[in-house]
Amino acid sequence: MADILLATRDKALFSRMIDSFESNGYTVNTAESGNSALSEIEQGGYRLLIADEELSDMSGKTLVEKTVAQNPMMDCVAVSTLSEEEFHEAFEGMGVLMQFPPEPGKTDVQKLMAHLDKIASLSIPQSGRKEAAE
Repeated sequence: MADILLATRDKALFSRMIDSFESNGYTVNTAESGNSALSEIEQGGYRLLIADEELSDMSGKTLVEKTVAQNPMMDCVAVSTLSEEEFHEAFEGMGVLMQFPPEPGKTDVQKLMAHLDKIASLSIPQSGRKEAAE
C-alpha cells in the first residue's frame, strides 16, 4: 500500500511533487475523483491525502471534509489558489496540515516533510518527562 494518496484530475501537474516524494522513499498513488479517493482511504494504508482544488465529482474541500469524517486520524493537505487568510477561513477546524500551490514542487514537499517530522517528534514520549512530572 502507498503512503500518500493524491486526488487529482491532472497527475501531470504534480509530477515534480511526486518525484520529490518518491526520491525520499514515499510511494504516491493517485485517484481521479473524490469518490475513488474515499474508497481508497476506506481500504486503509495511507498516511496522507493531498486533495486537488477541484475534482471531477467534488471540490478538494469537500473531499477533505469527507475524509476527516471517515478517518479523523488521516493527515490532509489541500491544494488551493486562495490567499493564506481565505484558506485559513475556508479550512479552519478541519485539521489540514498545510496549503499547497496548484503545481507543488520539491520545496513544498520539503516543508511538508519537516512539518510531519515535527508532529511525529511531539507524539514520541520524551525520556524523563514522567519523572519530571512526579
